[in-house]
Amino acid sequence: MKLLVALLSLCGLLGLAATARNAPPQDPVVVAYQELIATDLRLATVGYHLAKGSADYCRNKWRNPGWVLHDERQYPDLALARRAFIFRRPVSIAALVPDGPAEKAGMQVGDGLVGTDNGLIWYGGDPIRHQPSVDRLDSVKDGLRKILAQSGPIVYHMETASSMSQRNEFSRFTLDPPEICASDVWVDVRGKRDAGADGERVRITSGLIAYVRDDDELAAVVAHEMAHNLLDHRARINAAKSGKTRITRETEEEADRLSVWLMANAGYDPEAAITFWERYGGETGLGIFTEPTHNRWQTRVAMLREEIARIDATAAVAGRRDPPLLARHRDMQ
Repeated sequence: MKLLVALLSLCGLLGLAATARNAPPQDPVVVAYQELIATDLRLATVGYHLAKGSADYCRNKWRNPGWVLHDERQYPDLALARRAFIFRRPVSIAALVPDGPAEKAGMQVGDGLVGTDNGLIWYGGDPIRHQPSVDRLDSVKDGLRKILAQSGPIVYHMETASSMSQRNEFSRFTLDPPEICASDVWVDVRGKRDAGADGERVRITSGLIAYVRDDDELAAVVAHEMAHNLLDHRARINAAKSGKTRITRETEEEADRLSVWLMANAGYDPEAAITFWERYGGETGLGIFTEPTHNRWQTRVAMLREEIARIDATAAVAGRRDPPLLARHRDMQ
């Protein structure tokens, strides 16, 4: 069960409501998947807006098509996966970020990935005995990320409903996604209220997502973790030969301060960071993590108020402001 949870959450099972077929509407597994994808879609949307809102100021960037891919091999029951989802290819689109590049290009949930003009994807045969695995999906995503690191338009070859009905080999979609702040997001399906960042990905537990009152509060949690990735905090802590506790506390403070700038630039209310910490801190006495690497919630709220005041005093350009911490990070190049 632990493996299943990890596999499902890693890949973000977005779009099941649009892709479920041939499965009984009240099938408890299908219902659970639908609830999960609703959570995943919410998180993916918030994460994408945060990454796009401060794209002009981040040093760490990547091009994101605005899709979520999943692999039929990640599911314990391969037959059920093929009934519950549209897999036009072994790796297909599970969901599309609203108004993202892929959706604007005309891609649809269920479209299967064939490859790009750089080459086709070799999927290999089905394993003799199916075991849930995201190894193939991770390999595909890593390859696509390298292609996306190149500039200019990318032509994707996709198996679509149209290409299958017309018996064409595949459909072509040209995407030229703009660079946005580099940080992926995924739901860790656990009841515990927890969050983390590993340098590239932002992990938020389903328990914490259920706890936040609205998308503004969710943005506060995601923005804090995203700030860690954008400021290369993991590398900084790992490189330290001593004083890791002090350095970790410093990075936590920086993440708190940057988070409200990311929220403001994405159109979320920075005050939601205060309401979240006042409520959560008042209930727990601590933050998501424990002392001594993190400040107590009263200190965090005070810093957030200082930073929001600084935002209000900073002139905006096209509704956005350059966060001082990101400006300093760019100067470190």
